[in-house]
Amino acid sequence: MKRLKLHINQLNNAYLALLILIIGLFIGVLFANIFRTSYSQQLFLYKERVLVQIIGEEIDYSGLFSYILRKNIKEFLVFWLLSITILGIPYIIYKIVSFGFLTGFFLSVLSMEYGTKGILLVLAYIFPHGLVYLPLALLCLYKGYDLCSTVYRERRYSMGSIKPIIKQYLMIILILFIALIIGSFLEAYLGSSLLKKALSHFL
Repeated sequence: MKRLKLHINQLNNAYLALLILIIGLFIGVLFANIFRTSYSQQLFLYKERVLVQIIGEEIDYSGLFSYILRKNIKEFLVFWLLSITILGIPYIIYKIVSFGFLTGFFLSVLSMEYGTKGILLVLAYIFPHGLVYLPLALLCLYKGYDLCSTVYRERRYSMGSIKPIIKQYLMIILILFIALIIGSFLEAYLGSSLLKKALSHFL
C-alpha cells in the first residue's frame, strides 16, 4: 500500500512538473510574440556583428571547455547545495519554469524571424551535448526533488542529521558529475564546431 501511494505521488509530481514546464513554454512564446518589434532590430545587429565575428575567428577549444566546465560545475554545486535546504523545491520549480520560458521564447523568435532555418539553428546549438544534458537535467531535477523532500519529510535540519541522507545520493551525484564533464567536453569540442558550420550556412 505504501509503495502504491509513493508511486501515485511520483506520478502526480511528474504531471505537476510537466504542467509547470508547459506554463513556462507558453509564457516564453507569449513574450516572443508581444515584444517582437523590440527585439527584431537587436537581433539583426547581433547577427551582423557578433555572429559574423564568431564565424571568422578560430575556436579556442581548451579555453572554451574550461569556461563551460566551470560554469556547469558552479550551477551543479548550487543546485545540490540548495537541494538540502528549504530553498530546494522552489529552486527546482524556478529551473523548470526558466527552461520552459527560454525554450519557448527562443524557438518562437528564431522560427518567426528565420522560419525553418531558425529551428535548424536551434538543433545545431544543442547537438550533440544536448543528448547528455537533457537526461542529466531530468535526473538532477528528479533526484534533487527526492533529496529535498526526504530532508523535509524527516525534518532533519542540522548537518549532522542530514549526512546519512546525503550519503545515499553520493553515487548518483558522482555519476551525474561525470556526465556533466562529458557533456561539457562535447559542447566545447563538437558542439561549437557544428554550430560554427551551421552559422556559416545560416548567415
